[in-house]
Amino acid sequence: MIAEFSDEDEVGRYVGAMRDQLVAGALDERAARAAHAIGRGAADPAAAVLAALPEEAAGPPSSGQAEIKSPFFSRSPAVSLLQTSLEHEARKSGAVHKPRHRGVFAHIVGFVESILHPERFGPHDGEWVTRVAEATLDRLAKGNHPFNPRPAEHEISEDDARIVIVGDWGSGLPRAREVAALMAEEVTQALAARRPVHVVHLGDVYYSGDPVEYERRVLAEGLWPVTLEQARAGVTSWSLNGNHDMYSGGWGYFQTLLGEERFSNQRSSDGRPTSFFRIKTPSWDLVGLDTSWDPEVLSLGQKGVLADPQATVLGGWAAESDRKLMLLSHHQLVSSYDLGDLGSVLPHKLEPLLDSKRITAWLWGHEHRCMGFADVHGIPFLRCIGHGGIPVPATAENAKIPPPGVWQEFGSFEEHDARWNSFGFAILDFDGPRATIRYRDDHGTQTRIEHIA
Repeated sequence: MIAEFSDEDEVGRYVGAMRDQLVAGALDERAARAAHAIGRGAADPAAAVLAALPEEAAGPPSSGQAEIKSPFFSRSPAVSLLQTSLEHEARKSGAVHKPRHRGVFAHIVGFVESILHPERFGPHDGEWVTRVAEATLDRLAKGNHPFNPRPAEHEISEDDARIVIVGDWGSGLPRAREVAALMAEEVTQALAARRPVHVVHLGDVYYSGDPVEYERRVLAEGLWPVTLEQARAGVTSWSLNGNHDMYSGGWGYFQTLLGEERFSNQRSSDGRPTSFFRIKTPSWDLVGLDTSWDPEVLSLGQKGVLADPQATVLGGWAAESDRKLMLLSHHQLVSSYDLGDLGSVLPHKLEPLLDSKRITAWLWGHEHRCMGFADVHGIPFLRCIGHGGIPVPATAENAKIPPPGVWQEFGSFEEHDARWNSFGFAILDFDGPRATIRYRDDHGTQTRIEHIA
């Protein structure tokens, strides 16, 4: 990442500069196409786009609001697209370099690049701002990739599969890379033990899920924990759709990520990439739901949704056998901290299944933490595994966990007089109808082990 573009104050200055150009009419042609895509502002396109930008500064962060200064990942689609455009245009222009002195977040974020000429490639350079703003509006004008209503299905004949799970991992940061290397160890160990093994990402590639961000932060050589050789030997890769994946319309998610060979199992029966799926073992149905796709181009995506016909398909799968049911999603069903992100769509659309007490476990990401919850909605095992790739200021170890939370990972590291939560992932090992879940942090330490009966 480039230092200036994950600095909240600097991003806020760029938002202000883009607003000024929209008001001045310098972006009218691009704004008209963007306004058409978002379905607003035929009479005043610039006003429609202005409404999508925060009124002040850079707006709220994706997660981890804190007193201390944090690397900034926006929860605004328009600002996330702006961050993507800044980084992409800066690289195209050759406007970055590797500084001798790394920034305050060097260890956390790996700032090995910075702007070469801040006065030329900065928010006060009108020509540069116009170029970046036009790139942002062009991305917005593409609209959203169509939703595929057909799921992918994959059957594992053995009853001892391993599923490696990580959430909110696609930042490309050094600690996220360390997590990926440890995940790769789990894959290699399973193969050595002749155990079927598969890897699932619970969603979110930053800043906005642009195709180039998948190429740089997920698919680049040595990043994703499954090699092409392993994929050809039967190790499958899966990824859920997160709100950041949709901020650039989902084009990078559906076409770049799911179009790559290692993700080739995530296709519907007609060969198209799809964002929901079932992995079936003799004893379990593991169902990945798309809780992010929304026809609204500028949806913030903070609350989970469920495009049709997912609920109907899921109900059919649940009724066809007595296999245990585990749901995987990007968004949460319950929360202890981000109560404003809880929506009504998931519990409403899945009400018959929840009432039947048919779900054994549900794992999700979205919140950038790792924690467990008490039985809610008749689901005995509820876990958030969203700590794969985003730095969040640490929670005090003696902090009281609000209900329905029952435990939380408090592992942390210190950097520049501040403490940050450790990154991590989870490993599911199945043994017939039973499963064991282990949690590992970015140091490789196994922090917790649980059993799902």
